[in-house]
Amino acid sequence: MNMLHDSPRSQMLRIVMISPLPPEPAGESAYTAKLITGLTKHSNIQITAMCGIGAKGIGPENEHVKCLPVWQRRDLLYPLKLLRLARLERPHVVHVQFGPDGRVYGGLFGEPMLYLLVLLRTCGIRTTVTLHSTWMHEQVEERFKRYRILRRFSLIAPTLFRLYMRLLDLGTSSLQLSTVRIDSTLRRRFLHEWGYRKEKVLEIPHPCEPPQRRANREEALESMGLVGKSVILVIGFIRREKGLEVALAAMSTLLRAVPDSLLLIAGTPLDKDGARYLMELKEAATRFSVSEHTKFDTRFIPEEEMHSYVSAASVVILPYVESVGASGPAHRLAGYGIPILASDVGHHMRECLGGNLVLFKAGDPKDLAVRLEQVLSDSSLAESIGQRLQQYAATETWEVAVERTLANYRSTLKLD
Repeated sequence: MNMLHDSPRSQMLRIVMISPLPPEPAGESAYTAKLITGLTKHSNIQITAMCGIGAKGIGPENEHVKCLPVWQRRDLLYPLKLLRLARLERPHVVHVQFGPDGRVYGGLFGEPMLYLLVLLRTCGIRTTVTLHSTWMHEQVEERFKRYRILRRFSLIAPTLFRLYMRLLDLGTSSLQLSTVRIDSTLRRRFLHEWGYRKEKVLEIPHPCEPPQRRANREEALESMGLVGKSVILVIGFIRREKGLEVALAAMSTLLRAVPDSLLLIAGTPLDKDGARYLMELKEAATRFSVSEHTKFDTRFIPEEEMHSYVSAASVVILPYVESVGASGPAHRLAGYGIPILASDVGHHMRECLGGNLVLFKAGDPKDLAVRLEQVLSDSSLAESIGQRLQQYAATETWEVAVERTLANYRSTLKLD
């Protein structure tokens, strides 16, 4: 039976998955663990997960999955090591969950992983990449300007990244863009900007997930020592592109209308720049005179504790000043039925969660404060927004994402 022409349902499909896995501190970790768990419910699939040396896998292994914690980004020879191990598995497809992110994959923007992909293709192995961050030309130049070392190269950044994207093209049989819906604006813009073949660029809309559990809001507030507060929650890694300074500035205006509001920033800095950014945020809280109405909980929030934070919140905000992929927090939290406010940055926010986000102008704290006041002051409006988010989350599940992934594997096997 020829795997190029027959459905993967017809025989055992062998996949090598390359990605961080829990508890590695990367956005791809939890995503990949859930995807593998869903895929291995299909009896005709075998997955070998090659993860970082700090990973503990995805729970008890079974006959359909094994984990190899074998690579680390600081070892520039890891492409050769992973190439050797992948060939031993004789995979139909090697599937990489990709940033690009130098903290995870090495180099500045994960260049060693590109070399691995090119080597795999040279050996005749089909590859697919879920691209979780999708940069366009103007975003590349802005990103270079943010790094002190790279700032001097910002003018040539688009040229350098064009080479980067060319290597990604050479190293992949297909790309799966992490989007917010099928036929997204992001995919259309990607095809226009980078000139990839249309049939090569697939989509995998980010799935939602049901809450592990939902606590009573008053009980959750009491357990966190926040009784009587209208909690505005930001949760996840602390990074500059999150735009948390916009939220702090908005608080200085919002407090005049909603004096019991409190901004809860929950999450740990991802790197040294994130730690510097955290110090700047604490200084900004003092400068805006909102320190008493801001709480920093700067530790890594594990999945099993997420429900406590979200249950205590009146609203969740995503004040991003840069957005290059489908928002993981938005999709992870939609099922709780808490209103979500997001900046209109990027190519997907207007389409995110079925258009049920409350949008505000990116980088505009006054507009954010107005939107927050509307939601916090009108319980019927907040309830309506939350119900629509729950309804959307119930349709875009991990089961749907698994079926789409299998369909993308079938498409990849047919591509040259």
